[in-house]
Amino acid sequence: MDPRSSEPVAAAGELASRLFADARVVVVGGSGLTDRRTPTSDLDLVVITEPRDAPYRHSFRWENWPVEALVHDEQTLRAYCADNLARRWPGIPRLIAEGVLVADRDGLGSRLQAEMRKRLTAGPAAATSGELDAQRYELTDLLDDLTGASDPAEIAFIAARVLTKTAQLALLAGQHWQGSGKWLWRELHDHDPRLAEQLAAAAPDAPRLGAVARTVLDRAGGPLWDSYRVTDPRRP
Repeated sequence: MDPRSSEPVAAAGELASRLFADARVVVVGGSGLTDRRTPTSDLDLVVITEPRDAPYRHSFRWENWPVEALVHDEQTLRAYCADNLARRWPGIPRLIAEGVLVADRDGLGSRLQAEMRKRLTAGPAAATSGELDAQRYELTDLLDDLTGASDPAEIAFIAARVLTKTAQLALLAGQHWQGSGKWLWRELHDHDPRLAEQLAAAAPDAPRLGAVARTVLDRAGGPLWDSYRVTDPRRP
């Protein structure tokens, strides 16, 4: 039997006992544990060890399973989760909240799962006016570029950015969690299924995509470009 067809939780448990036997916590999660599993789905692991010099991400194969392990101690993991949540990016917190504990030496895993579930249920912070203005400005600028472009290659690249930025603005204005790649689609579909379907259907058609994007922009406060000014605190 192909080891790749083994049950993912069992595979993760065996992996944890072999490679992370001294870990305090090992959580396995991701689409490999759901009905969204595909032939390329991997095992996503969060591993919590005793205090270490630095966290790391390690991609490797185990019994033909592609594995992505995030290895932290408690302090760095909490810092990464706080950063994810502050950026409205639920990646690591959701992996912990929805994953399966395959190792939990001292109860930390159960406590973290309860904390992350509570925090995710509460939802992300509402957008500030400055955050909304920045997103409106960028989408306004992209739509101007899309309207004025005539080169098919340029249109394709601008349209890809319009698609992403429109979804991000809709999620920000709707006080919903953000995502990227397939997770951007999933988050948008969870928030507004009709809009998600409209954007997906319009993606190959630049004028149609532009029309859907303008509707989202109008709902978020309308186009913003003329007289927009922001002080940039960054230093080179």
